[in-house]
Amino acid sequence: MSRCNPVNPTLNGSTTRWQSGASSSASSPRGEAWSLATADAGAYLPILKTYAASNADYVPDAPNGETSMADANIWGVQGYRYSGATPFELTVSVTLDSQFSPAVAGAGYNHSFFAVSLFDVEGYAFDYNQNAASGSTCPILRTATGPGCASLPAIFARDQKFLYDTGSVTTTVSYLLNPGQAFYVGAYLDANVCCGGVVDSSHTLTMRFNDATMLDSFAVTMVPEPGQWALMLSGLALLAVVSRRRGSR
Repeated sequence: MSRCNPVNPTLNGSTTRWQSGASSSASSPRGEAWSLATADAGAYLPILKTYAASNADYVPDAPNGETSMADANIWGVQGYRYSGATPFELTVSVTLDSQFSPAVAGAGYNHSFFAVSLFDVEGYAFDYNQNAASGSTCPILRTATGPGCASLPAIFARDQKFLYDTGSVTTTVSYLLNPGQAFYVGAYLDANVCCGGVVDSSHTLTMRFNDATMLDSFAVTMVPEPGQWALMLSGLALLAVVSRRRGSR
């Protein structure tokens, strides 16, 4: 069978950050990708968007079987403190809406993916340095330590969902807060595409609290200290991939 395997990421994008958001874009003969995060002041949660398109007509410099893959991902973290006088069960609802073209249902390398996590403020610092291997995404993407994630803060609630075709998917995570408790909400969004396809997740990953009236937001602990909103773009990567054909014996 033929399949696409990513090798040699090409980080050729540009990133811009401002007080209430961040954006990044990248392009090459293999394809294009971009990501955007903006702070939703009404819901106290970031809105995340990604888009990735690969060039089906890409011709490599040498006849080595290369094809094209584009990937865009973005994540954000924000801090909150519950100011209520009695315990309260907080719920975060997350919806992802994406469009795929052409229709490629079931092709695992063409997908849109998100993860959401509620986790402890102790033992976590957000690092803007893409090359620091600081593990900023670890409590969003993982529930146990492992390679690249030597330590994790306590994970209160977490879930993740994939889309492989045009549509939407929703999940909710819940946690019982005690008076005065501080916590972080983290979200991660990825769009990955290969072989001439397009994954458009610019129709937005949205998040909503069931009730935010007793939540006070605060800045996340960071390395170094930037602005008010901890909105982080990972490097947008355009990946060259190898298409390998295997024969049965």
